[in-house]
Amino acid sequence: MNKKTKMVLIGNQLIGMVGLEEIFEKLYKSNQKPDEKIKAQLITLTGKENYIPSKQEAIYAEALLREYSLYCQKKTGGFVEETEPCCDTYQGIPRENIPWYPTVYEERCDGCKKCFEMCPQRVYLWDEKINKPKVINPFACVVGCSGCGEICILKAISFPPLSILDNLKSC
Repeated sequence: MNKKTKMVLIGNQLIGMVGLEEIFEKLYKSNQKPDEKIKAQLITLTGKENYIPSKQEAIYAEALLREYSLYCQKKTGGFVEETEPCCDTYQGIPRENIPWYPTVYEERCDGCKKCFEMCPQRVYLWDEKINKPKVINPFACVVGCSGCGEICILKAISFPPLSILDNLKSC
């Protein structure tokens, strides 16, 4: 059985994780709530098919818990579905191969929510615990758009240089 690969933002890196849908479905059907107690189980189950560096288990656990929470919210109807990426390709290149998405510098963010409110693609999830945005749907970001970064007066959001798009065109 071929398992799907899901791109997950872990720290500031997008990592392809195999079999998350199956793991999440199993946990959901067994009534496992997405709380701090489930982090070790998420690491154990995910680690069976994915490499998780031992020194980064805490970062992976946080990202997996976030993804499982979103999964549960979708299942219960408590979350609006993620927007599909506007395009599957850009200049003939698969969208997931284009590193165009925002990076949030939490230490600079003051929690104004301007980025979250202005993005129609639902790239962000608002983390109520820390009052900051989290990039949860990076490939929904329109290639070349940086409106959320431009609206942020504290420069808490950055994008790659536009020149990477020129380099893609020349490939």
